[in-house]
Amino acid sequence: MTVQSTFSAPSKPSERSHPLSTTTDVEDLRTLVALSCRILAATGCVREITGHVSVRVPGTEQFLVRCRPPRDPGVEFTVVDDIKLVGLDATNADLDGGYALPGEWAIHTELYWARPDIGAVVHGHPRASLLCGVLDLPLQPVIGAYDPGAMELAVRGVPVYPRAVLISDRELGGAMAAAMGDADACLLRGHGVVAVGEDVRQATVRAIKLETLADLTLGLHSVAGAKPMLLSTEDSAEVAEFVSSRNAARTYAQWTWDFYLRSLGAAADVTRRN
Repeated sequence: MTVQSTFSAPSKPSERSHPLSTTTDVEDLRTLVALSCRILAATGCVREITGHVSVRVPGTEQFLVRCRPPRDPGVEFTVVDDIKLVGLDATNADLDGGYALPGEWAIHTELYWARPDIGAVVHGHPRASLLCGVLDLPLQPVIGAYDPGAMELAVRGVPVYPRAVLISDRELGGAMAAAMGDADACLLRGHGVVAVGEDVRQATVRAIKLETLADLTLGLHSVAGAKPMLLSTEDSAEVAEFVSSRNAARTYAQWTWDFYLRSLGAAADVTRRN
């Protein structure tokens, strides 16, 4: 059974509105990126020293990105000073204090160049998503109201970039962006994931929901002889309509972000390493 997407496909970049974040203060955005890094670490979406987050500064050609300090303690311990303001053509020579751009900065640059609709990019190495990519398990729509955010990803589709290499230059970044197309997330086989959004909160929550979907997929395929039932078009449409009729998608992302932010406890102080 094939489930048709009930979510509106993104319009062409020229038709898209500006990123939904109304936060224009660079320091506020810097704090959001640092918090995203800590939330992603707490949820297993980034691990050890791998993973990074970036955001457009609305109304400018500048971006904030989590950069690597001279001795990186890990994404879990990101502080606001690690979040640097750069342009898409930035190099390590543009950074002071011994900081370096992410080795896979091209993931961010090529997506921002290709898709003006994107306001934030998350790259991580979550375990369940990694295993689904390696095992070639499709992330199918098998849930509805249980988790509308995960359902939306499955219904819209999660493409796969087939290479496991470091995406370290524009050619590789462009190939990854092409494989991702206009999707909200992409599996990088043998590597990790990319999730995007109109702002930091949305991109972060999508990365978490992608891992939720992958974890459910692994669980379903671990049952010998099981044949997971796909969500019906009727049910996916009804859940999507409920969300759309209440403009709930924005609230859903905000409240889910707030939940994980509160869960950080003292770790929500991104002015300190510990």
